[in-house]
Amino acid sequence: MDFKYISFTKESHIAFITLNNPENRNPVGNEVKSELIQALDICDYDDDVRAITLRGAGGCFSAGGDLKTMKERIERGELGTRIGCRLAGELNTRLKNISKPTIACVEGVATGAGMCLMMSCDFQVVAEDTKMAFSFVNIGYVPDSGATYLVTRAVGTPRATDLLMSGRRFTGKEAAQWGLVTEAVPHEQLEGRLNDYLYKYANGPTAAYVRIKKMINSAQFDRINEGIQNEVFFQGECEKTEDHKRAVLAFFEKKTPEFIGK
Repeated sequence: MDFKYISFTKESHIAFITLNNPENRNPVGNEVKSELIQALDICDYDDDVRAITLRGAGGCFSAGGDLKTMKERIERGELGTRIGCRLAGELNTRLKNISKPTIACVEGVATGAGMCLMMSCDFQVVAEDTKMAFSFVNIGYVPDSGATYLVTRAVGTPRATDLLMSGRRFTGKEAAQWGLVTEAVPHEQLEGRLNDYLYKYANGPTAAYVRIKKMINSAQFDRINEGIQNEVFFQGECEKTEDHKRAVLAFFEKKTPEFIGK
């Protein structure tokens, strides 16, 4: 199958999925989400695929949501974020439940929805100098893509509150220290460590892996769909606010947004 926004190849029992819009730092827009879901469906039904890796082209994982599309909606006076939230929830739930081990290879930048996409994989191999942030709040949004559920379970309530409410930046090295990702390595070691994971999980007991995933998901994420529905509703409410409009327009004007609390 040919894709427009991602690349998809298979080799040695491994599916290689790459976000492929490096000029815009690989945003996760609705078209990208739809193509990723299609690629995951192919992997799930292909018995020759025994491991999946997800990364971004051009040395950048993903800067998250498509702000250009948000700006265009604002200029047209349209609402539409709930559609994207539902798709993000479907995509990341698909990643969580797919019957193959998934490994995210992360470098450059991972923010917003890109962070959630990465965290929905089973393993994250991250360059220590990767720039990261849960940047939803910086454009007047609540976290979506399952972020609240994923982050709270990974690092606990105090750290999750800090990261999600501040929208501050941190590094891949810090993310590993906090338990947000599996491991962080110096950038020059990233490909080697990714290959270690791919070799192990493409040649291991696949049937056991899928059952381990199901048990972990049952123990940790049994109510994630409820959380995603909350995201869809509250993001739709935030989209109507003046603060969101100001923040998106300020981004393109390279200005600091002035929030008014409305």
